[in-house]
Amino acid sequence: MRFVTTLVVCGGLLLATAGCDPAAERRYITEGGGVDLYTADRQSQVELQKQYIDFVCDQAGPQCGGNWTLFVQAGMNDIDQRCDGFLTWLDARRRDKEPILAELSALNTTAHTIMAISGASPKSLDIVTAAFGLATATYNNWNSRLLLSINQSTVQEVVYTSQGKFREKIKSFPINDQPTAIYLLRNYLRLCMPTTIEAAVNISTTLVQREAPPEAQENLVVASVKSSSPVRIQTTFRSDNATKALEDWLRPNGVLNNDRVKIINDFLVEKQLSPKPFVTTFLKTAKYESERLELARRLKLVP
Repeated sequence: MRFVTTLVVCGGLLLATAGCDPAAERRYITEGGGVDLYTADRQSQVELQKQYIDFVCDQAGPQCGGNWTLFVQAGMNDIDQRCDGFLTWLDARRRDKEPILAELSALNTTAHTIMAISGASPKSLDIVTAAFGLATATYNNWNSRLLLSINQSTVQEVVYTSQGKFREKIKSFPINDQPTAIYLLRNYLRLCMPTTIEAAVNISTTLVQREAPPEAQENLVVASVKSSSPVRIQTTFRSDNATKALEDWLRPNGVLNNDRVKIINDFLVEKQLSPKPFVTTFLKTAKYESERLELARRLKLVP
């Protein structure tokens, strides 16, 4: 019974983590971002910001002092690294779902069999079954969030495309002071937030359902939607030596390499293609055959 109790307690703790700070939740419900410009934790936030500026300048080099453009570039590189870590974790969490559920089912069967052989009462067996059922339901509920349910390639396309567009947009933007630099980095950081990614996917779905081609064409998920019934994407796909070489290079050992996805996105930004295609579109569409061959040769994948 101690084993069963531990399971139930663990399940309760998992459920409790969603609301472990009642004061913060009440403040967000009643005030949103807040109604006061200054709060008690502002001073500590200022100190943390100073530490972050020093941290980024260490990466930017000795020319960082007063050069806010260089500071922003180094800051975006730091954010890219953190975002890649988040996307890698997200992919691992998604891949772990089925094995974990299978393991919970196997443990339930094993525990039930052992207890039945050892002469446990029907009541005890029911408790074990209920405990494992709670653990399974809790894990399923946690994994039902949109960000964990949608395809990993969609998440990566949303993030990498938005990051590329942001960098391109501010390439000639004057950055003359610290507040402007911090403002740009905060906006860049938001691109990798779960709420931002989920909003982009939801907006894309809404645009397609409403058959709004102009808006959908500019969206991060829907590249090209024609007004017709039913709604369909119109493009011509083809496969060539460069396509096969790039696809094999992109998935060494059959696993998508996030760093190599970024290399392709950086290449697309460099070529200034308008509108910037998704990686999948770039790899398979006849329209980009010459650019695809150029990249494959640059990576020495084809002669």
